[in-house]
Amino acid sequence: MKIGSMSNQSRKDRIEDEVIVDCYDEYEMAMGWFYYLHDNLNFPFKASILENGKISSLQKGDVVKVTELVNSDENDVSIYNFVATVGIEKDEHIYDIPLEMIRGIDCDEGTCEVIEDWRYWCEKF
Repeated sequence: MKIGSMSNQSRKDRIEDEVIVDCYDEYEMAMGWFYYLHDNLNFPFKASILENGKISSLQKGDVVKVTELVNSDENDVSIYNFVATVGIEKDEHIYDIPLEMIRGIDCDEGTCEVIEDWRYWCEKF
C-alpha cells in the first residue's frame, strides 16, 4: 500500500464510520481509538521516526522496531496519548514515543493504514 494513497475524505469517512461511530464525547472517542489501535496494529513491525526526538535521542529517519502500544496515562484512557514502545537494534535501547511520530515501513497493509489514520487524526483534530 502506498502511504497516503487514501484520499483525506475517504480516510475521514472511514474513521467516522469505524473508529468514532456512535461516540458522543471525548471519553468515548478516546475509547474508540484505543480499541481500534489495539485491535488493528500487528506487532512487531519496523517504522521510521518522522521528527527529531524531543523526548528521546531518536532522530528523523532512524529505523526502529515497534513492539507494543500503550496509553501514556493508564489512569485516564480519555487522554489521546498513545505511545509506541520502540527499540533500536544497534544500541539496544527501548524508548516510548508518541505513535504519531512514526511511519510504518515494514508492516502489513492494515498496520500501516492504522498508523496513518492516527497521524491524520492528530493533524486534523
